[in-house]
Amino acid sequence: MLVGMPGAKADEPAAEVHPDLVIGELSNGLEYQILPLDGREGVAFRLLVWVGGQAETDDNRGIAHFVEHMAFRTTRRFADGEMDQAMAQAGAAFGRDHVAYTGRWTTTYHLDLPSRDPGAIATGLEWLRDVGDGLSFLPAEVSAERGVVLAERLDRTWTGQEVEEQETAFHFRPEDSLSPGGAVVTLRAMTPADLKAFHGKWYRPDRALLVVAGDVEPEALVAELERRLGGWAGAGERPRMADTPDPEPPPAPVALILPPTRLPAESMACRNALVPEGETAGLAEDILLEILNRRLARAAAAARGVYSLEFGTTGRYETRQVACLMASHGPQKGLEALILAQGELRAFAAHGPEQGEIDAAVAEQRARARGALTERASATAAQTADELVYSIAGGEPFLHPHQMMRRVSRGAVGLTPERLRQTFAALWPQDALPTLSVEDAGLSAEAVVSGWGAAAAGPLPSPTAAPQPIDLDLGPAGKVIRREDLAQGATRLTFANGLVLNHLASDRAPGSVEMIIRQGPGARQLSADDFVTASVASSILPYAGIEAASYAALQELNGQWSWDFDVSLGEHGLFVTARSFADQVAPHLALITAHLATPGFSDETADQMALMAAHMQQELELNPAEAAAAAFARTIWPATAGAIRDPDTYRRMTPEDLKRVMTTQMASGPVELTLVGDISEAEAIAAAAATLGARQRRPPLAPTPERPPLTYARAPDGPIEVAHQGSAERAAARIYWTRPPVEGEKDQAAALVLSELMELAVTDETRRRRGQTYSPVVDLDGGLEDPHDIAIYVEVTPDAESLDAVTDAVRQTAQGFVEAPPSPAAIDQVVRPLLAQLEAARLIDSYWAMALGSPFGWDTARKAVDDLAAAVAEVTPADVHALAVPWLSAPPILVLARPAAPLGDAQ
Repeated sequence: MLVGMPGAKADEPAAEVHPDLVIGELSNGLEYQILPLDGREGVAFRLLVWVGGQAETDDNRGIAHFVEHMAFRTTRRFADGEMDQAMAQAGAAFGRDHVAYTGRWTTTYHLDLPSRDPGAIATGLEWLRDVGDGLSFLPAEVSAERGVVLAERLDRTWTGQEVEEQETAFHFRPEDSLSPGGAVVTLRAMTPADLKAFHGKWYRPDRALLVVAGDVEPEALVAELERRLGGWAGAGERPRMADTPDPEPPPAPVALILPPTRLPAESMACRNALVPEGETAGLAEDILLEILNRRLARAAAAARGVYSLEFGTTGRYETRQVACLMASHGPQKGLEALILAQGELRAFAAHGPEQGEIDAAVAEQRARARGALTERASATAAQTADELVYSIAGGEPFLHPHQMMRRVSRGAVGLTPERLRQTFAALWPQDALPTLSVEDAGLSAEAVVSGWGAAAAGPLPSPTAAPQPIDLDLGPAGKVIRREDLAQGATRLTFANGLVLNHLASDRAPGSVEMIIRQGPGARQLSADDFVTASVASSILPYAGIEAASYAALQELNGQWSWDFDVSLGEHGLFVTARSFADQVAPHLALITAHLATPGFSDETADQMALMAAHMQQELELNPAEAAAAAFARTIWPATAGAIRDPDTYRRMTPEDLKRVMTTQMASGPVELTLVGDISEAEAIAAAAATLGARQRRPPLAPTPERPPLTYARAPDGPIEVAHQGSAERAAARIYWTRPPVEGEKDQAAALVLSELMELAVTDETRRRRGQTYSPVVDLDGGLEDPHDIAIYVEVTPDAESLDAVTDAVRQTAQGFVEAPPSPAAIDQVVRPLLAQLEAARLIDSYWAMALGSPFGWDTARKAVDDLAAAVAEVTPADVHALAVPWLSAPPILVLARPAAPLGDAQ
């Protein structure tokens, strides 16, 4: 897998580190960093090798990533596929718990175990040792994996990639635009000997670091690491990746005109500056960026056609950094957006910030440190290991949140307006000549340079005014009129206005609270038109602001805490989900309530919908996977799911339409609030009483007949075919096997297991054996608890030449489940990871919040999940076969997206 890692190089740990972090080195020079997480489930390993695209030459672009792929083939201790089976016995699944990533400077191997079982740890360390010096590079496997690497490269191309690469090379260095995915010509030419030589040169213990996070005893683990990994040795002198000179400023202002490709369009203005030194300088830069980006967000919000403005130190090198203004904008607005941003920076350079702005930005930094304390307390071993690796790869210290707070306090001393003006002058020196890129075909490079220069010499603009505070008083506090005790310490409280509050105190995530609001009619209680409108409104609502303040204003006014939330329209109502810090539940809930009661759909929303329509149109034309999914929806459910995927829907719809459905249909009927986490019943009542409980009683649902459950009755006899206008190399297929709803825990469990078995089998056939796909998707379309028809669907994105062969292979794989039951070993390989996943879900508050707020009731929801887990554990080959025979025997719905243009030579 490919990933963009930070460009900094870190060979030594920072002087100040997390106090619980155990840092050391094995006898062979392999460094390790171990973070014990007492009582936390699971153990996460990350082997970071200091090698990536930077170690490559023009003759072997992509070889680091190719080597990474071969670690999942045959190794000294594991034949091809055996490691996946061994990890499955421990509850770990390939692609979820057992993956790797290649970046510019590093390659990182991930292994997440759901428990600290010694046998599983030993097996995992044996594989990591093989990663170091035991890869086999068998010719047949190299040949097959070459196809996988090429398929991934094709899968990860995106609209505007070429433009983005031009932009990066222009503002930074040409090599910064190179992808670790490599070039087709070099990937096709690589031999097993080439891969083996690269691996032997760069994979050495003195160029690697092992990170471990989880419920481990460091001293015993170090002994185990020495035993399992201490024999890994490198031959010869330790190699170094080539250093590249830092980018130099241009001798004169220069501009690049980029063809309009991305949606929204993006333009940049950059200057080259020295890297600030010292910790205090780093905090000063952070505070400066907070203030500047707040001002730029105000300016963007006030300008039609300018979607966002941002200032940052985008490229950081050994001694220099490239600071950039970045503008996201509509057609022919690039230069206007950059000049608008330039004006804000000029005002800051002239007058500096106000002390109040500094105080607010410092408070935000402190709030982030407090937030990290809460987030770390509930983070999984895998999440913690990822954060630690990211810090190491980026050359940043991994600190305890208390250290982060002290660091902010130390750095904040002496942060005056004048000090920040000086920091800005160092980041954006006036004598450094700019590089300008504008994504706009209607301008010349000369016009851009001239326009930028003229604006810089013009009158000094005034900064955009800060938003005024708003009052979110939602009315007199509501009163509880009924209280019910539920199982396992949960309570249900009813307010006088009809609000139902479900509460469960939990210590699983100290300082954190999960919130769910369910209100209004469900999807089938709305007409098809209102369902589509409500679905669109739901997707936009979190970013629409409220009548009293825009989204940008709310972001600034509430910048010291997180108030994000998600909205979706489901079978049983409108669902709002959010995670809040325990001391911020009341204001967080007040903002959500204001969005539901007085949504701020406006002219800005109309611009947003126009952009969404254009982006959707572009994806449908250029992305074969999107084209296939939309073609399926338009054919099977044209009035609902098909309309949601139709760009014309967003072009026709108005902000008034969105507001109407949210303040009428979705504002009727019952409303339930569920709070689970580190919050007492009294605190939950107080937060609810001042927000949803303070609202007027909602009118009852209108008596409308429910639309029937979704079916696949409109499926055509032959394939659904669609032509896309994107790369002639790319194609996609979706294959659906449909059936009526699955009833009963036994068949539901068998359906889950069958879906997982299909994913293993399809991946094995199309990826491991044929080398024609990278990451096939197999899933259940439709929830097991819903009354709709459901389907097992497969999505594959091979190259266009392989589309028919891969599609046939998928259908033959499905036929195999009809012809014979799966083996007990195959069942075991999917059941153990499934059970581990179900068990892990029970350890997080969001699982309990969903169960407590379930429309089926607390007891029923808990029992259903418990029964499903028990049924999964008891699934037999005969159960799967009995379900598969009628399900997979019928002809599937086949959707094919092919290129409209003939296939040419790969570039």
